[in-house]
Amino acid sequence: MKYTLAAVLACAVACCAQSREHAEAGFTLRLPAAPSVVFPLFGPIRESEWSPHWNPTLLYPPQRIQKAGAIFTTREHDRDVIWILTIYDEAALRINYVIVSPRHNAAELDITLKAVGDKETEAKVTHRLTSLTEDGDGYVKRVATQFPLERDHWQQAITRRLRELTEH
Repeated sequence: MKYTLAAVLACAVACCAQSREHAEAGFTLRLPAAPSVVFPLFGPIRESEWSPHWNPTLLYPPQRIQKAGAIFTTREHDRDVIWILTIYDEAALRINYVIVSPRHNAAELDITLKAVGDKETEAKVTHRLTSLTEDGDGYVKRVATQFPLERDHWQQAITRRLRELTEH
């Protein structure tokens, strides 16, 4: 029998029979390059090209490639965070991560791209979070209000990197 990560998490939360804090937040970016140039910058390896503090520890695959099924960890707020790249679909222009901070929160980061003309991309970034514990409730509420404020940083940082890549 095949289980999805979402089903396993749902069962784990259901066994506790209590409702936790949940939030969804997002933003849309307009980026000055074609989707084929923009897309890889949202992967776990190439994100460091525009986010200098991004330094994941890749657990799988052993080669440093971006593909669905990749698993890596980061350190956030003195916690180990597990990331699973569930969708990395260049044809559909979609990237999806499941992110788990054990005994704190579970999240999903969904990024969809679409071409706007020949040399522009619209990126819709959606972050969904659910607290796993009472300790995580406040964090989820804070992220819901703070995540949309990251839009300008993402816009500027990714645009700067795209200009470096496209101006030869």
